[in-house]
Amino acid sequence: AAADAGRLRGDLVEHAERMLDDPRASRFLRRFAYEWLRMDRHDGMTINVDQHPDYTRFVKRDMREETFAFFDVVFAEDLPLSTFVDADFAMLNQNLAEFYGVPDVYGAHFRKVAVPASMPERRCGLLSQGSFHVGHSDGTEPHPIKRAVWLKARLLGDEPPPPPPNVPDLDPETPGFDKMTLKQKIESHRDKDSCRDCHAGIDPYGFVFERMSAVGRFQPKRKGVEVDATSTLPDGHEVDGLAGIRAYLVDHAKDDFARSLVEHLFAYALGREVGFADEAEIDDLLEQVRRDGYRARAVIRSIVTSPSFLSK
Repeated sequence: AAADAGRLRGDLVEHAERMLDDPRASRFLRRFAYEWLRMDRHDGMTINVDQHPDYTRFVKRDMREETFAFFDVVFAEDLPLSTFVDADFAMLNQNLAEFYGVPDVYGAHFRKVAVPASMPERRCGLLSQGSFHVGHSDGTEPHPIKRAVWLKARLLGDEPPPPPPNVPDLDPETPGFDKMTLKQKIESHRDKDSCRDCHAGIDPYGFVFERMSAVGRFQPKRKGVEVDATSTLPDGHEVDGLAGIRAYLVDHAKDDFARSLVEHLFAYALGREVGFADEAEIDDLLEQVRRDGYRARAVIRSIVTSPSFLSK
């Protein structure tokens, strides 16, 4: 009706807010989350059930729903963008809470569950969700490189280049290879001259997840050895585990994360890849989000009033 009356563009933000308040907005948010977070990798991952017998098809289903329900709440309540990284709650039902070891959650429905600061590797935000950890494992162990590449590409907007075609495989002849964790095997691999430079900019972002198993459970020991999740990032910041990388992203990479979300949602809204020609417009969108206090809906408000979106 507003379009027919020629009022749509003047009331666009109001209509966008109205649509986001409608339960049907969940369909849009879930499709975008699936694409942005590469949840297809979770759907396609086969887990070694001999190593992880409690990982059932129902757990897999609920991990998917955990991420979708989390997205719904962030946008429904217009929460700060930092919530994606460091929330004070998790979205859980009884089945998933029992799998993760979170007590006192009953019933099949998903709801916000407060997460105490004392919980080891606190279960809150995208970085602790099973859909991420499962999708970026090798089915048996966590895979630090896959997790690092996801973090850089999806959350920091810094897609690492693909490996060159002549990269050597992990060498099973390395002394003690069978007793090594995957992290230790990768560290041995990157000691080679042909691998060192590329891995130096990627691996530190993945080692922080080492205390999270292939199925997203807290795992302080692996193969009988205390897990080392400390890491020195390429810019020199030292971090330890999920708490360390969360603090780093919130305190030192706020704009990088906001820009990555803006870019991915902008591309989704336009139905095309963004490139160099879009940089100035994306800068403007990020500035609007910054002025709006880095809120979730600010990203959508900035995009629906952008010249590129209005010209579609």
